[in-house]
Amino acid sequence: KDNVSRLWATYKRVAEEHDDEFLERYTSEMDIVLVFSGLFSAISTSFIVVMEANLSPDSNDTTTHALLAQLVQIGLGCSWV
Repeated sequence: KDNVSRLWATYKRVAEEHDDEFLERYTSEMDIVLVFSGLFSAISTSFIVVMEANLSPDSNDTTTHALLAQLVQIGLGCSWV
């Protein structure tokens, strides 16, 4: 074989070894991330479901009413506040 053929054969072998190691390492790390995100999602959902019954708007909150009025005016295109 000539030098160019040997170079590419060596490159291919080294690249495949590197790629295999890379994929093995990151595949196992991705499994850990997926398990963690699934557990986080399940726990967050359970807290939201439990707390949902206790959530209600505060009818005496003037800040919320003022912000809502400004948003409505902006949405209607009014320039006065």
